[in-house]
Amino acid sequence: MFGPKILARTLTVPVPGTGGRTWQYHPRSDRHSKVACWGLLFDLLSEDGVLRQQAAAGRLGFGINHEMRDFARNRKKNLDLVICKRDPLAATPAKFIDLVRKYGISLTEDEHRRLASLPDLFQATPTTVLVALESKACMTEHSKARPRLYDELNSSHLTIHGDTDDAIAAGLAVVNAAETFVSPLRNSGPADVLKGDQVTRHRQPKATEVVLEKLQELPRRTRPGEVGYDAFGVVVVKCSNDERPCTVVERSELALPAIFEYEQFVRRLSQIYATRFASV
Repeated sequence: MFGPKILARTLTVPVPGTGGRTWQYHPRSDRHSKVACWGLLFDLLSEDGVLRQQAAAGRLGFGINHEMRDFARNRKKNLDLVICKRDPLAATPAKFIDLVRKYGISLTEDEHRRLASLPDLFQATPTTVLVALESKACMTEHSKARPRLYDELNSSHLTIHGDTDDAIAAGLAVVNAAETFVSPLRNSGPADVLKGDQVTRHRQPKATEVVLEKLQELPRRTRPGEVGYDAFGVVVVKCSNDERPCTVVERSELALPAIFEYEQFVRRLSQIYATRFASV
């Protein structure tokens, strides 16, 4: 699976942010979510299954920041990524591959070759949503962030299934296991006038573990008609946000619950898709 390393490699490269500074991660940017979603779609298309076959046949499209509405509660929410049926007669100028340059995604030579071998997937205006994904990150102040993270993720599967119960609701959380973090919100002035950055220190691995414990409380479902996520994954990274390289934390380094393991997450998504939408 390539998604986690693509995310870490891309986040390693700082981009312009507040105060005339560059940041690897900024909480008021959705760069990390877009790259995480791109990497997941890259991995799904790399799987030799029904989704890839339908994409190659031109029957699927994708949407970014697509609005879905919970019919029962009259609540709407923008989902980071959706996979949908595609009208082959509709104009579709933007391709999945085009987002590499648009989002500044960093790929190895091997990943570039693999991307070139994948079927074209065009951005489309979603009509029938098949898969909807919400991606959230917890990078610092882990204990304080837990309730917000849970509430935002919990509202997403409710909105997805309130709109379309058959749709596959997927969630992806990025959790930071670095021992230190330079917050853009606490260091918002220009670098040349700062008397050194304020550095937040994390008690690791405890800080990461309390977030994982909270994420396990999210409801999960095994069939349509139930409440919860159809699939949920976690990527744990070390990102100090001080221009040191961002790295992926392997499961062997942390007590990551098996149900959250990224490879199982991708395989589960592929299997559910093949079962539920084989006739698309």
